[in-house]
Amino acid sequence: MADRGHEQEIRNDTAVNVAGLLKSATGAVRAYRLVLDRFPLDEGLAAVGVKGDVRLTRLRDGIIARVAVEGTVGLECARCLREYDQHFTAAFNEEFRQMVDVRTGFDLLPNGDEDDSTAWIDENHELDLSEVLRQEILVALPMRPDCGELCPGPETLAGGVVTGSGPANGTVDDRLAALALLLDDEMDEIGRGSDPRR
Repeated sequence: MADRGHEQEIRNDTAVNVAGLLKSATGAVRAYRLVLDRFPLDEGLAAVGVKGDVRLTRLRDGIIARVAVEGTVGLECARCLREYDQHFTAAFNEEFRQMVDVRTGFDLLPNGDEDDSTAWIDENHELDLSEVLRQEILVALPMRPDCGELCPGPETLAGGVVTGSGPANGTVDDRLAALALLLDDEMDEIGRGSDPRR
């Protein structure tokens, strides 16, 4: 960690020792600048150039982390299948609970059980943002990656329907004409209020 005035820098790491903050009064704050050259997200998928701000605030029973990051992920375009760089931004708040009291060393886990839905500060008083950060970046990525307007792949409509694959003059293949008539009949019946499936 490098010190930048009142803000420290966390470089290529996601864990912060918060023993000092846990000994502080409720409401105490520590600010960090997060810089990750490469951050693995999933098998074969990593974020690069991740930068952002981390603000840790002491609570009565733990610490709340307020995080805002941005970076890029190499994704495969769903239209042209080429890899492109997708910019992302992610911002979240996550509460981290203590496993061990920093002053006494007593175990603070109820019945010694860890709840999977809770983020924990480990027994060495390290708060690790990696799993929460990984999940938030994955959620920030598009469900259907698209490299943009200049994509050489087929056009898509808002519903994800591919256009431009049929004849340009709007003619229907004779082999599919019977299906088109059935679809037209069904749409007419729906328009009259009857359900064609009955």
